[in-house]
Amino acid sequence: MKRLKYILFIFAACATLASCTKDGAGLLDKAESGELNEERVFSSAKYTKEFLTDIYRRIPYGWDDNVYLDAATDDGEARPWWGWVNTIHVGAYNPTSLPDKFKRWANYYAAIRACNLFLSKIDNVPLDPEQYMSTEEIRERMKYEALCLRALYYTELVRWYGGVPIITKVLERDDPELMASRASLQEMKDFIVADCDMAAAHLPARQTGVDYMRVTSGVAKSIKARLLLHLASPLLNGATSGPASPWSWGGYDANRWKDAADAAKAVIDHQDENGAPVYQLVQKTGANNFFGSKVTYPGSLKAIGWYDVFITRVNTEMILGYGKKGLTNEIDKWQLPGAMQKAGDASYTLPTYNYAACFETKDGYPVYQTDEYGVPLMNNGEFVVNPASGFDPQHPYDNRDSRFYHSLWYNGSKFGGTTFNTWRAADGSMGQEYLNGYAHTGLFLRKFMDPKNVSLNNGVTGQTNHSFPLYRYVEFLLGYAEAMNEFLPDGAARTEVIQMLDLIRLRADMPDVATTFGQNGWNIASQQDMRKFIRNERRIELAFEEHRFFDIRRWLIGEQTQKVVYEHDVLKNPDGSFTYSIKVWERRVFQSKHNLLPIPQSEVNNNPNMVQNPGW
Repeated sequence: MKRLKYILFIFAACATLASCTKDGAGLLDKAESGELNEERVFSSAKYTKEFLTDIYRRIPYGWDDNVYLDAATDDGEARPWWGWVNTIHVGAYNPTSLPDKFKRWANYYAAIRACNLFLSKIDNVPLDPEQYMSTEEIRERMKYEALCLRALYYTELVRWYGGVPIITKVLERDDPELMASRASLQEMKDFIVADCDMAAAHLPARQTGVDYMRVTSGVAKSIKARLLLHLASPLLNGATSGPASPWSWGGYDANRWKDAADAAKAVIDHQDENGAPVYQLVQKTGANNFFGSKVTYPGSLKAIGWYDVFITRVNTEMILGYGKKGLTNEIDKWQLPGAMQKAGDASYTLPTYNYAACFETKDGYPVYQTDEYGVPLMNNGEFVVNPASGFDPQHPYDNRDSRFYHSLWYNGSKFGGTTFNTWRAADGSMGQEYLNGYAHTGLFLRKFMDPKNVSLNNGVTGQTNHSFPLYRYVEFLLGYAEAMNEFLPDGAARTEVIQMLDLIRLRADMPDVATTFGQNGWNIASQQDMRKFIRNERRIELAFEEHRFFDIRRWLIGEQTQKVVYEHDVLKNPDGSFTYSIKVWERRVFQSKHNLLPIPQSEVNNNPNMVQNPGW
């Protein structure tokens, strides 16, 4: 018998999806000892289902090693600032030396190989009335799950590397495909879109119960929409003409934006078998005393729906969530300061003041003047205040967009009867939450936390069934708005663009787009003004959901936005008042070559047809 050529760590799948059987770890032990082989796995409905379930494990998600990918952008920093995050910040990586978190090539191709193996075997697996795969209908659904997952992993490869070799079968040692060239962007598009369309035509519109976190027809449409937006963006869809390559179309085509808009609209309009919409924004669900008296929340209660998305496992906005942590308070522990939650290592990801600065006032005014890339203008080491906003830098947390209060803890915030004290004093004393000896930004991440169910009582107590958003409905409202804005000529009416943005603005209890543009003196028909606005909304809405890292690259703005990050310094005065100032926390390195990861040098060395990415 052949040994099992590819079997993933089944025990991890048991945590990923509740539908995995409990003896997955035992299955792994048997595989390693040689008792389980490919023939036995695919002659068992039980093992076959577990094999498919485990393919989900390699989907990227924000809770990996407790540090969010946004820590590698201007929005974040890792509290222990050594390790992979600092490697990215200083650009100290190359084709032969990549931090483990960035070894995506091998990880995703392993998942693709598993998909290909599954697809080659599933038709011959015997049904079992006592197991999950008990009917032909379920077999067919599982087949298209694998097809959808393969499209997902190839899309991730495109986001990290550009065009890559397309492999559709399990390779043997002497197969010529081992020497395959990188596919063009057109070939990648055609292949992934075909998989997505096929999966969307066969998968159910909804998954429920123990299958809730499995892929659906809506997920397949979402993968397609995310891919097409990336392919339409300036990184790949550049204005400079030249030969097509795995990292360039060779010229600009506005119709790529229209394709991306149409794909996003298909997600927005997605319906179930009864014609009912599957996705919509979560609106307010909490009572007026939602957080209780021991939690500071200066925002609008109308915006509670945005908060609810991240602490409610099943909701109408989550297209695909990663629920590995389940019912837990680990997420909250990782974000709270150690001194507050008495659990030692904590605060793994810290928001920067760059991120805090992008939130408007609750009346829709930017608090700082910014350039076309959204970077605040500087004067004598301070950000230049927008005079129309009425913003007071010495009361920086007052009167802000409600999403600010859902996203950040800051000096004076209260949680569980404990106040965040992020100050330092001239005499050397410091507040309990001042992170002396570690990265310090003066801010802590509140997003994904549940102050309603989690409290501080001899440490963190209480639990919430968190679910990290892998694909979220609002991503496609923003994707549609971005793509249509870029497709429409400058000066054209942007009615549909505005309609999508207004859904997001009104849920956040912010002024609508027309009001915001009018009071700020912006031209609502201007492609450039709308582009800047959309990018800022996207930054606020999708922060720490693993979008900013790719957005700055596909927009080609890394060299403008990723050079300096700021902390919010809070000095406590002798009279007990505070003086707030902005200080450079870190200067970082970003070069144009960093827009794509390098192909691992071992792949280039072993395959004479493998072409390295530019600059590497």
